[in-house]
Amino acid sequence: MILAAHAVLIVAAIFLAKPLAGVLGDWASGLFMPGARHSCPQPMYSIPEGRMMAEDYSGALEAYAALAAEHPGEIAPHLRMMEIWLRVYQDADSARTVRDNALLSIKGRRNKERFRAAAQVILAEVGVET
Repeated sequence: MILAAHAVLIVAAIFLAKPLAGVLGDWASGLFMPGARHSCPQPMYSIPEGRMMAEDYSGALEAYAALAAEHPGEIAPHLRMMEIWLRVYQDADSARTVRDNALLSIKGRRNKERFRAAAQVILAEVGVET
């Protein structure tokens, strides 16, 4: 009886070894190798942020617009452009235009929802009707 139980355990271990090793190997490789989200180029925010520090707001708007065009999945460049129009130029109409154009150009339903919520917060902070 004990010998049969050992035989069943050995056979089960042989059949489960390959799938279990595959699952554990995939998990362990994720610790050392980055996923697909890290394999694409990341946006360079240093250029527009440097222009903001130098108070070159029109240059910062152009740089953020270029970032938004290069990385359509990013919502941050659009939000920064809205903040510049609202806080620097006090132009709510231009901020709304940026918001509307961003909703057309941002890729992905989840990104659009996140952008819409963040844009509402930015407009509400300044006291602008959405």
